[in-house]
Amino acid sequence: MKKRNLLTGVGLCMTALMMWTPDAAAQTAEGQAPKHWTVEQAVADRSLRPEGVGLLYWGEGDPDNLFYSYNNKVLCFNVRNQTTDTILTLAHFEKLKEQYAPGTAPLTALPNILAIHRNNMVLYYDQAYYIWTYADNTVQLYTSMPAAATNFSFNRIDGYSAFTQDNNLYVIKDGVKFAVTKDENPGIVNGQVVHRNEFGITKGIFWDPTGEKIAFYRMDETMVREAPLLGMAGEEETLEPTRYPEAGTTSHSVSVGVYDLNTYDKIFLKPCFDTNPYITGITWSPDSKEIYTVQLDRAQKHLAVFCHDAATGEMKRKLFEETNPIWVEPENPVIFRPGHPDQIIWNSERNGYNHLYLYNTQGKLLKAITPDKEAWEVSEIVGCSSDGKYVYFMGTKESPLEQHLYRVQIDNGRIKRLTKEAGTHQIRMNPTGSCFVDIYSNYDEARVTQVIDAEGNLLKKLLVSKDPLAGYAKPQTRVFKIKAADGVTDLYARMILPPDFDSTRQYPVIVYVYGGPHVQLITNSHLAGSPLTLQHFAQEGFIVFTVDSRGSAHRGFAFESAIHRNIGTVEVADQMKGIEYLYSLPYVDRNRIGVDGWSYGGFMTMSLKLRYPQVFKVAVAGGGVMNWAWYEIMYGERYMETPQSNPEGYEYANLLNLTDSVSGKILMIHGGKDATVLPKHSLYFIDACAQSGKQIDFFMYPNAAHGVYGPARKHLDRMIFEYFKNNL
Repeated sequence: MKKRNLLTGVGLCMTALMMWTPDAAAQTAEGQAPKHWTVEQAVADRSLRPEGVGLLYWGEGDPDNLFYSYNNKVLCFNVRNQTTDTILTLAHFEKLKEQYAPGTAPLTALPNILAIHRNNMVLYYDQAYYIWTYADNTVQLYTSMPAAATNFSFNRIDGYSAFTQDNNLYVIKDGVKFAVTKDENPGIVNGQVVHRNEFGITKGIFWDPTGEKIAFYRMDETMVREAPLLGMAGEEETLEPTRYPEAGTTSHSVSVGVYDLNTYDKIFLKPCFDTNPYITGITWSPDSKEIYTVQLDRAQKHLAVFCHDAATGEMKRKLFEETNPIWVEPENPVIFRPGHPDQIIWNSERNGYNHLYLYNTQGKLLKAITPDKEAWEVSEIVGCSSDGKYVYFMGTKESPLEQHLYRVQIDNGRIKRLTKEAGTHQIRMNPTGSCFVDIYSNYDEARVTQVIDAEGNLLKKLLVSKDPLAGYAKPQTRVFKIKAADGVTDLYARMILPPDFDSTRQYPVIVYVYGGPHVQLITNSHLAGSPLTLQHFAQEGFIVFTVDSRGSAHRGFAFESAIHRNIGTVEVADQMKGIEYLYSLPYVDRNRIGVDGWSYGGFMTMSLKLRYPQVFKVAVAGGGVMNWAWYEIMYGERYMETPQSNPEGYEYANLLNLTDSVSGKILMIHGGKDATVLPKHSLYFIDACAQSGKQIDFFMYPNAAHGVYGPARKHLDRMIFEYFKNNL
């Protein structure tokens, strides 16, 4: 009762930013009621999503040529003469593939195009790679791949390629395949992502500028315990263990190998930092003689950038270091400034927001490229102009809800915004920095794909998507600010109201939550960033409410690191400020409030339900962490440190301690093959509920990983909807 009094007794602060109300006249035809889409349509009906183009490659030899796909055609837009030509159709590729794969089933869509190399395209179809020369319309089989081959990496310099199979690295040179590594122990992995996809690592193969050498990750996991996962194929069950280093336990060991395709020599970079560092960034020097790595200590409070001799693996010098008593999180490698082989560009949050810095290759800080005292952040480096004069980057300078393309002149720091339209932009730059593909959406525009030049001038609109929801009953979406639990910080909130919203009625509310690092749910984009399933819930009479609490992304280091050592505290308190706001609305039925989330959102869902059982009547938690001591080292120790050094924080966040608070209706969901949040989290919680006589609903998708896809996704979202419909 004391908590309930607190909820209703504190004043509210709400600032409206946007209200989008559909045109009621546009939703009806001849007096007919507007249509609703189903849950299944929300998952799988592509006609309900904004139309877009595919492929999007700039030409290697001619940066004025943009290749893209639309309507099963590959088109080429030439910036210089403003012409668009069709260069490949699905029907034409069918004829070409018959030369190598006669009698195979016809394609329903163009094959995946992996790369453009000079006048050639690399196409993938049925475990084979084809080289199609679009200048003379000829195709040849490049190579057939083993069924188990993954991580294909094509080198656009000389046409060589690499791939991994059974944890070993292979290269293809002049049509001949041979092994770079020959490790037989399955606990040793080569050429793949390491450190469990943390630190911005998205690949394990790194070509040098000449195309004659490869740097690659090698990860030894033999010392890491194997977590059992059950595999199901037909009528056979198999044990599929995954190496999973839990917080506070022994971690894997990572090194970087270098392979010379001409001499067939292989060396490894010598250790130079900490006893077993995280190696988070790999960059070749422009002359291919050096390799720069970013390395981080196990505690994730101290990083250093090193230069290595690519021929011997010896460490040549340490450039600079960064430390922070909370955490440092390098998510980008160093980038060389074009035309200046002795200068590198570095991302850092050292002053509270991610900004860009210029160093020389000896480690001397030359300047801050972007104004590092300003409270906005660089979210991504898009590229540099070929002359090294400008850096092009995405940032939040206009608003944390938007992503825009900017250029900054390195020598004088002058910044120019290049994307003119409000909203969230995605950019693909050509090799010289003279042109960009700009894909954006906002509250009013579903998706626009266009080409702009380096001054931000429009060159061509490739596609303007019509409103895919025209003719349907569209919910009303509002975005506004409320105050965080500290009474000072602004939080962004989103409310989705039923299409026929009546302020004199009372509605049930579903709180959709994430609340953790690296994620932002509310943006100035199509539907304000909400998925169609949430919009469907509103169509069916629910209010859907979301708050991006402290701990979430794109608001600076202090905002995100507020959760340090205390996961499940400030972000929960901020979500409860959202409940205060809901309680202030006469059209909210405070006796019918539910909460829903997945992953970190699953943890937040259960935290809210168990800590405030009198507030939340129904909860649906998917893939949630129930005990952070069981979560993986890289992510968990960054935010919580170790269970040994922070026992109080881990004990508080351990939801197994709160099973006595189980009440109302709770549905837990987990993937049987979830190697991100192991199924043990849900299973142990269920067992604890059984031991204490508490009832809970549970559903497992046996063949699903951390995400649920395919037909099972329709089943999942239907189940969630029905659970709220029947219980809230």
